[in-house]
Amino acid sequence: MAGFGGMFNSMKIQEVIADATASARASARSEAGANRAERAVISLEERIDKLLLVNMAVWELLKERTSLTEEDLLAKVQEVDLRDGVADGKVTKLVKKCHKCSRTMSPKHRKCLYCGAEELQNEAYDNVK
Repeated sequence: MAGFGGMFNSMKIQEVIADATASARASARSEAGANRAERAVISLEERIDKLLLVNMAVWELLKERTSLTEEDLLAKVQEVDLRDGVADGKVTKLVKKCHKCSRTMSPKHRKCLYCGAEELQNEAYDNVK
């Protein structure tokens, strides 16, 4: 029976080693995923900072060269914010109808899922997804 116990212990050790190896691999994948997410967040923060800088510069140019005021800007921001019916400080793309087959299109897609027609871009910001 001593031989059976030794074999059983050897099998248990192999299971423990396999579990530890699987756990280490899962941990490494999780860490790699977290690192990718962190890099993506840093990249988005950099893009937002650049957009903020450009928007501030454009607004200052408009104020200097026109009669627009802060109140005008705030009123326009509120107007744009309310276009989706909710004053939430966000621009929400509304559901559209396909210009070709008239089926509902998700604002996330540039092509109709039903007929394949490309979305018509009517505004400068239609390109921004």
